[in-house]
Amino acid sequence: MFLSKTGNGVDEVENSAYYRKLLDMAVTAGTILIASGAETHRVEDTLHRILGTSGFEHADAFVFTTGIVATLSDPSSETLSISQRVTNCSQNFGRVADVNAVSRDFCSGKITLDEAVAKLRAIKKQDRYSKFLWHIGYILATMGFCITFGGSFLDAFAAFFCGVIVSIITLDLGPKIGRGFVTTILAAAGLTLVTTAISYFGAEWFSLTFHTHYIIVGAIMPLVPGLAMTNAFRDILNGDYLSAGSRIIEALMVAVCVAIGIGTGMACADFLGLAETLSISLDLSVHNPLEFVIAALSAGVAVLGFCIVFEAPPKYLFACSLNAVLAWSVYLVADLCGLNGLWASFLSTIAADIFAYYAARVLKAPVILFLVAGILPMVPGVSIYQGVYSLLFGVGNASQILISAFMATGVIALAVFVTDTALDIERRIRWHMMKWKHKKRSV
Repeated sequence: MFLSKTGNGVDEVENSAYYRKLLDMAVTAGTILIASGAETHRVEDTLHRILGTSGFEHADAFVFTTGIVATLSDPSSETLSISQRVTNCSQNFGRVADVNAVSRDFCSGKITLDEAVAKLRAIKKQDRYSKFLWHIGYILATMGFCITFGGSFLDAFAAFFCGVIVSIITLDLGPKIGRGFVTTILAAAGLTLVTTAISYFGAEWFSLTFHTHYIIVGAIMPLVPGLAMTNAFRDILNGDYLSAGSRIIEALMVAVCVAIGIGTGMACADFLGLAETLSISLDLSVHNPLEFVIAALSAGVAVLGFCIVFEAPPKYLFACSLNAVLAWSVYLVADLCGLNGLWASFLSTIAADIFAYYAARVLKAPVILFLVAGILPMVPGVSIYQGVYSLLFGVGNASQILISAFMATGVIALAVFVTDTALDIERRIRWHMMKWKHKKRSV
């Protein structure tokens, strides 16, 4: 028999079956979080909070990107432990938010263990948006980022078709292929070839001028592993080296697949005589207030599309898009002030993280939901395109360009770490001030 110190709808005295179910529920919650793209240290924090309700002296969880080990132990009782492998990971902000809500309600005693288990089972099966809306999300993301990075509305029209290609290959063909890396290569190659064809025949037949490089960069953004790389750096800064290593390997593999796909598309375009439409130069700067407003709002539209694909709850879509508008505005202002891309990314990420922190407090949602939305425009898809172009056509220094992409993700992660540290200090100071005021009143 075990002594329960919780009030979560169970009797004061409970048998070991309750604790085994609690352990299983915690691991299920952690598995959903990892598979949905949550950070390692946040998953561990969630598991510690859930397992802490047991009253056991030791309630530990070891989390990495491919598995979980959770343990309950106490000198007066037997040790219970579960290990669970995690597969089929993808970004799903809706599930992260839902699991966070279940954890919060369970730990506060608002729901019982059985109710928490039932809610988690429902979350695993839930699709928040239809496949049609996922297609729309990809299209909005490609069109929005095309304009954000300097493309025209005509370029965005061409990006529409690229978004269709990427979404069909990813959502419809991908599950049939069963290999994510192959799907990424096909999507990158397909969008590159389609873009060069549209640009070439648009100029030849209709005398229309398309900027192929802006279209391609906007279209590859849903494929670029910048988020995985950023999370890897964040894991390093938080001391989760095992998870960081696996994330870095995964991100590099995806980046290589994107590069191979773009390179294959460029090679095919060159063979077909369409490569003359390609260019390495991209200008992210704005030159007047109207361009500034268009670029900032386009970032919000692009992130709205991403959030639909990532299944963010509808009530958070506006806040996510607003954070993207804010972050990209800061980036553009920094660029106008003459700062280089790394400093611009650093400052815009700080702005995005501060907004995400307070949005999460107000809306009672995980910080990652708003943070990822804010930093998406800074993900270095531009550098990947330029690096592949340089490698294939011998223009510029490919290794230097690709190193700059790696540095950009590190700067984003460093900015998040610095901001999180400052916010944590502010939170601790505020807590001590409240404690001091309460003590003063009681005296």
